Amino acid sequence: MSMSRRRPRRPGKRKRHTSDVWLHVLPDDRWFHVALGETIWETLQSTDVELEGDCYGLGRCGKCKVKVLSEIEAPSDAERALLDEDELEQGIRLACRTRINRDLAISISEEEEAAAEYFSILTTSHVLSERYIPQDQLEPLISKQLVTLPFSLQHEGLSDLDMIKLGLGSEYRDLQASLYCLRTLRDDLEEGSFRGVAVLHDHCLLDWQDEEQIDRRYGLVFDLGTSTLVGKLFSLADGSEVAVGSCLNSQKRYGSDLISRLQYCQEHPRGLKTMQSLILKDLNQITANLLETATINPEDIFVAVAAGNTTMQHLLLGLSPTGIAQAPFSPVVTDGLVLDAADVGLHLHPAAILYTMPMKSGYIGGDLLSFIIASGVAEQQDETILGLDMGTNGEIFLGNGKRLLTCSAAAGPALEGARITHGMNGRAGAIEGVALEDGNLRYRVIGNVKPEGICGSGLVDLVAVLLECGIIDENGLISPSPRADCRELNSRVVTRSGLSSFLVVPAEESARERPIYLTQKDVREFQLAKAAIAAGIKTLMDHLGVGVSDIDRVYLAGALGNYIDHHSAMRTGLMPRVDSEIVRSLGNAASTGAAMVLLAKHYWQTAFELTGFIEHIELSWRFDFNQYFIDHMTFHEDNPW
Repeated sequence: MSMSRRRPRRPGKRKRHTSDVWLHVLPDDRWFHVALGETIWETLQSTDVELEGDCYGLGRCGKCKVKVLSEIEAPSDAERALLDEDELEQGIRLACRTRINRDLAISISEEEEAAAEYFSILTTSHVLSERYIPQDQLEPLISKQLVTLPFSLQHEGLSDLDMIKLGLGSEYRDLQASLYCLRTLRDDLEEGSFRGVAVLHDHCLLDWQDEEQIDRRYGLVFDLGTSTLVGKLFSLADGSEVAVGSCLNSQKRYGSDLISRLQYCQEHPRGLKTMQSLILKDLNQITANLLETATINPEDIFVAVAAGNTTMQHLLLGLSPTGIAQAPFSPVVTDGLVLDAADVGLHLHPAAILYTMPMKSGYIGGDLLSFIIASGVAEQQDETILGLDMGTNGEIFLGNGKRLLTCSAAAGPALEGARITHGMNGRAGAIEGVALEDGNLRYRVIGNVKPEGICGSGLVDLVAVLLECGIIDENGLISPSPRADCRELNSRVVTRSGLSSFLVVPAEESARERPIYLTQKDVREFQLAKAAIAAGIKTLMDHLGVGVSDIDRVYLAGALGNYIDHHSAMRTGLMPRVDSEIVRSLGNAASTGAAMVLLAKHYWQTAFELTGFIEHIELSWRFDFNQYFIDHMTFHEDNPW
């Protein structure tokens, strides 16, 4: 049975400290920054998105219907009077009566495909302060400076560039210029009567613009995920986040995991070129959408920062990743790079710069470096902080500014819904949460539609619930529970092909009219994933000489880290048993750290320093990791809560 549409606040979750949220409008993938508490109608009135309606938002006509695809509040009395029960159950609401109190996704299409295309892609970043960078610390990678060249300089026979050097001041004696800028510099100077805006990157003149463009300065951040790609547009004038966009990574057609893509590159002569062209097409489309939302031009963007795992950063740049596929897991480069964006293939200003984040090793990439920067762990001297990005490769850090350890645990794709019999990624139709209420199983589905399968957060919840009921035992075996209050759940334990399975959703309740099971094989896949991550954490704890009680804070990153229930993760052994109050999700931490680099250039230096400061622990040949992996295959018998 489906859970109530209103999602209760879980213990240990904190309210997001921000005064605005995002509205994601499908099927056109439009994103809008919204003041907290605005109605959908109020937000869309200032856009070109059209809504039906005869009463101009007064709640009388009942025509401004939208389908809410994410978490949804209970309907208002006005909505109950104007919408029927079937519509309310499907997530239909009135735009003029639905207030946006959290990040919200809606569809304004009448077609069913609109909901099917909704993916729960994590774009938000729960930064540790309300802004990425305080205003007084804003020092973006690109700056603009208004310059007036004195009349006297124009008649001394100086080159145009030498005149600009003198106009900027003595600190720019070694100023260089892009070829793009030099080709148009004479005409630009004359057109502006030798007064204009110098666009500067370090000691390089990227462009000379009309003085009216002094405040038109923007930068991009790209999170290069294996499954999804996220782009964010920032104003470099005030550090604000202007627009956000995302899409599924088109490289998935050649494998949902990195190993499959590495194999494709090895086996096909043009495999690397294919992979690079796919990601560039995705990033350029995201960029186009961001520009449309913000009503700016590609020429307004002079810089982008990209963060991803080591393989993804190699594929973006067209660098061979095949050395990462086998021991000793050697990438072509681990340095952070500063490149011409046009040479890479990004459609920005012709002189735009691309930064790619530094990496530590073949499996500790720019995304984890960005996570570390976003967490502030390196600036902390007294507390011990654990960071977890739980994906196919579970990336972990532990320590503080005195000593910081990292490792990468090969968890496999189970936590992303792969290799699970009815697993799926986080899109419409995925069960994302499971709970037990009065002896009955309740589930929450992304998109407020009938369920099709189970995504990672739903899998963790489901295993935790079945452990607590005794249907899954400490060894991971599925069998009827000895508890008297679990009779209804015991009826869901069935034998299929000689093995026990648990019926999560009967055929009549599912979208495809097929039952959804958790099989014995699925539990084993989950055990393998959670054992790898737990063993990686334990190995780092031993290496640092700390116990669970010594951990002061736990930060979670990535999609699973954002949506997972902390108590379920601890009940299953995926996370250490700490006080839930010290656990916090940082959301899309990869984009947060990259944004901090974009907006305050000293973080670029911090990223380089981290690669030398971090101690990376390679798990693959450690005996203690292998032993811990075996030990953590089982589940705890007791529930600490």
